[in-house]
Amino acid sequence: MKKKHLVASALALGIIGGAVAVPNAIFADSDAAVTDSATSTVVTQDAGKTTTGDHVITPQATDGQIVDRPVAGFNDSADFDVKSGYGYVRLYLRNTGDTTITFTVNQGSASGAEKYSGTVKPGKTFDDILNKNNAWSTGKFYVSLSSGSGSMSGKLGVRTSTNTNF
Repeated sequence: MKKKHLVASALALGIIGGAVAVPNAIFADSDAAVTDSATSTVVTQDAGKTTTGDHVITPQATDGQIVDRPVAGFNDSADFDVKSGYGYVRLYLRNTGDTTITFTVNQGSASGAEKYSGTVKPGKTFDDILNKNNAWSTGKFYVSLSSGSGSMSGKLGVRTSTNTNF
């Protein structure tokens, strides 16, 4: 019982007296070196890479082109741009409807050169990099969706990246 009163009294004094402990990390400079207390190694960071000991981590750059776009009707389409250096394309298509969705990705126009095609059955999700071996050239690309027999329901997403680690 005495411990509860002691803790409560100490908290009250800290709040009333204004003595609040604030970790130094809150005020740390983002370019400054920080010591990791778990491993006692120095971690440094700049805008492009992180160094921990002898390991260098360089994040890939990604560009969200189509984000959680609702899919509906019997036919649907959306376009996205592949910018210079962002030639790898990941497509996400979640089918929440009752009919299979067929999709194609074309370059230049909806009827341009076909770059990729596939199907997603009801209740399933397609989530993959479309071009793991070769980056696509810059330009506008079109995703065309169709269901044939019933109305589509789901979500579409497209991201582009500088490499295949996304």
